[in-house]
Amino acid sequence: MKAKILILLLVILAILTALFSWSFYTRIKMDYNSEGTYLDKDSLVVYNEQAQIVYGLITLILIILTLLTTLKLKSIFKNL
Repeated sequence: MKAKILILLLVILAILTALFSWSFYTRIKMDYNSEGTYLDKDSLVVYNEQAQIVYGLITLILIILTLLTTLKLKSIFKNL
């Protein structure tokens, strides 16, 4: 039962890590102006450069949690 919960948690963490990593990468690639904003002309959304730090921290935390869950799951299967 514990292994099934950890597998589900690992899948959810992996998906969240991929989504936030992609979002972080796209925010880094944006061409911000001197005020630190980027205007998407298609959707008229203004993105702030300061959000890169937040997405980067969230990505880092999710990567660490994914790795810790993987190690825990590996130790559970090793003991079986």
